[in-house]
Amino acid sequence: MLVVEKEPRFGGTTARSGGWLWIPGTRLATEQGIKEPPGAAKAYLKHETTTHFSEKRVDVFLENGPKAIDFFTKNTCVQFDMPPIFPDYHAEIPGGQPGGRSMVTRPFDGRELGVRVKQLAPPLPELTVFGMMLGSGPEIRHFMRAFRSLTSFIYVTKRLTKHFLDVLKHGRGMTLTNGNALAGRLAKAAMDLDIPVWLSSPVKSLVTEHSGVSGAVIEHEGKPVLIRAKQGVVLACGGFPHDIERRKQLFPHAPTGKEHYSPSPAANTGDGLRLAEAVGGRVDGTIPHAAAWVPASVTTRPDGSKARPRAYTPSGSRRLIRSSGCRDQD
Repeated sequence: MLVVEKEPRFGGTTARSGGWLWIPGTRLATEQGIKEPPGAAKAYLKHETTTHFSEKRVDVFLENGPKAIDFFTKNTCVQFDMPPIFPDYHAEIPGGQPGGRSMVTRPFDGRELGVRVKQLAPPLPELTVFGMMLGSGPEIRHFMRAFRSLTSFIYVTKRLTKHFLDVLKHGRGMTLTNGNALAGRLAKAAMDLDIPVWLSSPVKSLVTEHSGVSGAVIEHEGKPVLIRAKQGVVLACGGFPHDIERRKQLFPHAPTGKEHYSPSPAANTGDGLRLAEAVGGRVDGTIPHAAAWVPASVTTRPDGSKARPRAYTPSGSRRLIRSSGCRDQD
C-alpha cells in the first residue's frame, strides 16, 4: 500500500476541519443507550436529498457505516467520541434525531508521530487560541467560564501552560483535536502498518488495463513514476473548492467562479474529480447546492494572505478512512 499527497504536508482539508462524522446506528450510540426507530435514518436522508434520493446508495451507507466504525475503533488508533446530545441539522423533520449520529475524533497526542508531526498540516489559525486547538464540548465550556469558575480557571491555566511548553519544545501544540486529530490518527495508523506516504507527489494520471484502473502515474521527486496497484486505487481528494472552472459550471449565480471563498487549502483544485472523469467517471452536475453555504468574515493576515475560517466548501467524494494501535490522548 502507498499513500501519495500532492501537498508538502499531509492532512488537507481534514486537518482544518472539525473532524466530525455523521453515521447512524453505531456501537458508540448503542453504548450510550441511544436507539433509533427502525427506518428513521433512511427517512431523514430521503427528506434531505429530495429529488436526488438514491435508495440503493443510502442502504449501502447505512449498512456499512457502522461496520466501518467498528473496524477502525477495534483495530486502529482512529477513535471517536459521541456527545449524547448533538442534533442533526434538521432534527425536527421526519427521521431526525437529537443525538446519536454525530461523532468527533478523540484528541490525540502529536508526539506519537515523532518527527513526522512536522509534516502534518496545521489547523486554521483563526480557529485556535494562541495557536492552540480546542476540543469540543467540555473544554470549550471551561474556556468560556475561565473567569467565572475556579475549576475552569485551573483547567485553562494547565491547558495553556502545557501548550506553551509544547510550542517551545516542538514548535507547535501537541494536543491535537478535531480534524487535526483525525489526520494525525490516520497518519499514526499508517506508520504502524509501515505504509509509506509520499509528500509533494501529485497523481498525474490513472492507468487502465482490462477495463479497470490498474495503477497511477505519480510525479515523485520531480520525475514521473508508474505505480501498479494490486487491489485498486482510492481517490481521497475531496471536492473542488479551488477549481474555478467547475465552480462556474455548477454555481450559475457566481459567473466568474470567484464570488465565494473557501477555507480549504489552495492546492485543492479538484484533481480527483478530473482523474475519475478521465477514466470514465461522471460528476453529477444536477445536484443542487453542491456546497455548504455559510456567511463568512474575510480578513487579512499579517503575511498578506486572506483568512476565511468559515466559508463554503464544495462537496466532492467522501474520504475512505483506513489505517492501527496507538495511545489515546488524556
